[in-house]
Amino acid sequence: MITLKKLERNMDILRPFIKRYGGVFNDFTLGTRYMWDDEFKIEYAVVSDTLIMRETFSRRSAFYYPLGEDISAALNAIEEYSKEAGTPLCFGGLTEEQAGELSKRYAGAKYEYSRDWCDYIYPVEQFKTYAGKKLSGQRNHVNKFKKLYPDHKVNRITANDLPRIKEFLREYEKENEFNGLAAEEEPRVYALLENMAYLEQFGIFITVGDKIVSLSVGEKIGDVLYVHVEKGLKEYEGVYPATAQAFAREFADERVKYINREEDCGDLGLRVSKTQYHPSLIAPKYHIKAPLSYSLVAPFKEVKTERLTITDITADDKEVYAALYSDDELNRFYGYDYREDLGDNNPDGDYFFGFMQSLKDKKQEYSLAVRLSGEMIGEIVFYDFGYRKNAEIGFRFFKEYQGKGYAFESVKAAINHAFHRGIKVITCRHFKENVRSERLINKLGFIFTREDETHKYYELTK
Repeated sequence: MITLKKLERNMDILRPFIKRYGGVFNDFTLGTRYMWDDEFKIEYAVVSDTLIMRETFSRRSAFYYPLGEDISAALNAIEEYSKEAGTPLCFGGLTEEQAGELSKRYAGAKYEYSRDWCDYIYPVEQFKTYAGKKLSGQRNHVNKFKKLYPDHKVNRITANDLPRIKEFLREYEKENEFNGLAAEEEPRVYALLENMAYLEQFGIFITVGDKIVSLSVGEKIGDVLYVHVEKGLKEYEGVYPATAQAFAREFADERVKYINREEDCGDLGLRVSKTQYHPSLIAPKYHIKAPLSYSLVAPFKEVKTERLTITDITADDKEVYAALYSDDELNRFYGYDYREDLGDNNPDGDYFFGFMQSLKDKKQEYSLAVRLSGEMIGEIVFYDFGYRKNAEIGFRFFKEYQGKGYAFESVKAAINHAFHRGIKVITCRHFKENVRSERLINKLGFIFTREDETHKYYELTK
């Protein structure tokens, strides 16, 4: 199973993956990840040269779509990690295509997005010229800025400029009130500026005379120019359209097709501002949640067949359940011997019942009693729950109740009930030498899929 490590602003881990596989969203940029690493608590792992990242924000955790060549191996690792924790499988920051792929993989899991977290995408030429009627407002603001401040100058940021830029930022902060994530952004801007070379960032500032009146910082990945920081003093009319245009003209070479000006995070002022530039795409970042298929089985409702009843195992079944669990001959083909964990100790009914309950609590197994006239004669267990509406089934019966059709009758009923509850795929296995189980599994309609040195494996789909 993968081990997730804290990123702790180590961009050297992310850099090769982001540079090669980063998509259109600002979430997959060095600047965003560095600035917001502590707020979004980014963790990562690398599987088959493929990057796995998970964020935790407002107590909600979600994986990003993996970056690399072996997406399938990474998704399998994410599933295993989430299964071990017994949690729903959550992904965020997905393109519509990625969300569609995952909804198919996880048997129709629904996906959605929040308008607050959509990225604003624009054609780069739009910012270079502000041509056309729909951008006449921005064009007029720039012309007015140039007219009012004929001595303005566009400057590329160097390390020597940082003291002056910090003075500008302190002035900017004095004339603005910040709330929410906007307040959180301010100290992160300083960190970004101090590590521009390491983060492959570039930027401009505009001066009027000797005074800095605006600032813009970003980066370039593929054919997208990202704007991470854009700030201006309000008293200088037209400063924001002028700064946005200057940044595009300075850094958008012939390879750049789009500008990403990031999200508005629900700030209505930012939303109005970003939409006034007429984005070609307000790109949704989809979120998908796939519950562990345990939730399709539990809680189990009583099922009756012609002769039998299938129910939960209760505290009244402790001693019978212990006898079922500790029968050496019976459990030779079951796949688990309690002595692997306890040695030669002889546990009582409380131990076995408690062990069974602990597996339920972890959403790893769901054990059921098969009853004849109220007496427990065997067990059916669903386990190895996945996120694709799948589970594995196992069963065992006391020897005196074998060969009477009880196993077929009850297991078939349990399978039908699981299918009715939403399970799509049920798998099972048996030891190669267990001919009786093989006959039963074939009778139930399972299809052989593979074998290894010890077992044969089967699958049944709804």
